[in-house]
Amino acid sequence: MNIEKIKDFVIEKKFYGIAIIVMVIAVIFFKHNDQQKADNSALLGAKTEMSQSSFKNKSESTEIQKSTSDQPKTVTCDISGAVKHEGVYTLKNGARIQELISAAGGLKNNAQLKAINRAVMLKDQDKVHIPYKGEKVESATTVTNDVNQSNNQNAASNSQNKENGEKVNINTASAADLQKLNGIGEKKAEQIIAYRDQNGQFKKVEDLMQVSGIGEKTFAALKDQLAI
Repeated sequence: MNIEKIKDFVIEKKFYGIAIIVMVIAVIFFKHNDQQKADNSALLGAKTEMSQSSFKNKSESTEIQKSTSDQPKTVTCDISGAVKHEGVYTLKNGARIQELISAAGGLKNNAQLKAINRAVMLKDQDKVHIPYKGEKVESATTVTNDVNQSNNQNAASNSQNKENGEKVNINTASAADLQKLNGIGEKKAEQIIAYRDQNGQFKKVEDLMQVSGIGEKTFAALKDQLAI
């Protein structure tokens, strides 16, 4: 074998060796590039998921804050019956009947305590009636939130009472009950209750004429509706 053939053989083998090395490097490069793309894609997906989660949490927080801010800070309620100062009072949202009673000066001595659930939470426009002892009540403490419904019920009850000939007990009647009588408005109803608190219960229906503003003519118009 001469020298030229040996040189050609060596050069040929060297060429193949270089080609193999280049191919190996190319495979490693492309494999590493694919892995890097996969890692970048996973990282982008994680960032996107984190961003969506953050947006969702922010949205939920905003909804909670909005819901909280939409709630009224106060409630305005009407209280009548066996309290020292009947009327309309504004309290903080979440207040209970006990707080409304306190705002009205507390209960009178002849309040029907067993009929009162003082733990009931109030809603805006509630109408609360505290019954007197001896007053007939269907449920513990009347609480009405629908103003129109309450007015309709009162009107219907008043009409039915007149048709059935039912009488109002002037010793236990609330201001609202007294105003159902002919010729008795809010002011006269308050005067009757004030007289009753100062002088005790009426002994007979005719004693109603002792109240300022109620004379014989007024009494004659409503005496058939009165009871003791």
